[in-house]
Amino acid sequence: MKSVGIIVNPAAGKDLRRLVAFGSTSTHSEKINAVVRILRALDALGVERARIAPDPTNLGQRAIEAAGDDLNGLDVACLELPWLLGSRSDTERAASLMREQDFGCLLVLGGDGTSRAVASHCGEIPLIPLSTGTNNAFPRMLEGTLAGMAAACVVRALAGDEGLLRAPMLRLLADGEEVSHALVDISVIDTLDSGALAVWEGDSVRELFLAQARPDSIGLSAIGGCLAPLAPGCGRGLHLQLGAVDDPACTHVTAPMAPGLVARIAVRDHAHFDGRASVASPRGVFAFDGERELAIDEKRHWEVAFDPQGPRVVDVQRALSLGVERGLFRDDFSPVAQHQPRNFRE
Repeated sequence: MKSVGIIVNPAAGKDLRRLVAFGSTSTHSEKINAVVRILRALDALGVERARIAPDPTNLGQRAIEAAGDDLNGLDVACLELPWLLGSRSDTERAASLMREQDFGCLLVLGGDGTSRAVASHCGEIPLIPLSTGTNNAFPRMLEGTLAGMAAACVVRALAGDEGLLRAPMLRLLADGEEVSHALVDISVIDTLDSGALAVWEGDSVRELFLAQARPDSIGLSAIGGCLAPLAPGCGRGLHLQLGAVDDPACTHVTAPMAPGLVARIAVRDHAHFDGRASVASPRGVFAFDGERELAIDEKRHWEVAFDPQGPRVVDVQRALSLGVERGLFRDDFSPVAQHQPRNFRE
């Protein structure tokens, strides 16, 4: 049986947007409690081994201690990989080691940026992204107990790509070569410095490329979601060029840019794309999944490519349903026949 990994971002849900919006704060205690609920579910459904990525606040060890004697058969410990900088690089190192050790499922507690860091280094490990960040278009709100149960289904009762989906993603290309990527959005911010990493002001965005656009999301992707939603699995992205809010020639969209921060955004043009789309902005800073990172080099040709074959993500409802069909929640569950459909009348 493969191991289950858990990566928690202690800084998720605590960025600058708390000062300009009314977003909730995910405390360390809440994250520890969520991990405890995950561990209890894994243990109850017979998972043998789980590892938690270490972090500067020691959330993993504190969760293990909080679970205490409630765990019966689960071998749980912190991953043998000391944290170095308390930054994204530690998350990436942990995801890489879990990939090398062939983990069966990986639960990620954080926001879009945390999921992006994990997805870029975890290879083909199926992900269950749980929202503890500010703007969460990729991870979703999910109770830890159900997340742990779904992970147990993946490693004990499912085979191959059963219960899994391929999430789309975006790849930023400079002169035809990939330089970065995003799971949800790549935007061009009208500024020459990165400043605060988080992006929440719609009037600073000049161009926007989306892999997801749902009306039930918050953040930059919500602009597309409130204008031209992308259906799941549609196989294409959305490219928007934004204008001045007082420009009558623009289409004006009201969208939630952050929790409690609903803004009027001017969209000058928008179009779908399923291959590559050129970046029109001559200057500015690229932001990936809402975080500014890279200045535009005017000497290079920039494009964004839509990739429908992004990370493998667990369809929680489907995974749980298959777990029920295979008998994982019954006392007579047999690991030998765990991949064969079962009839409740048997």
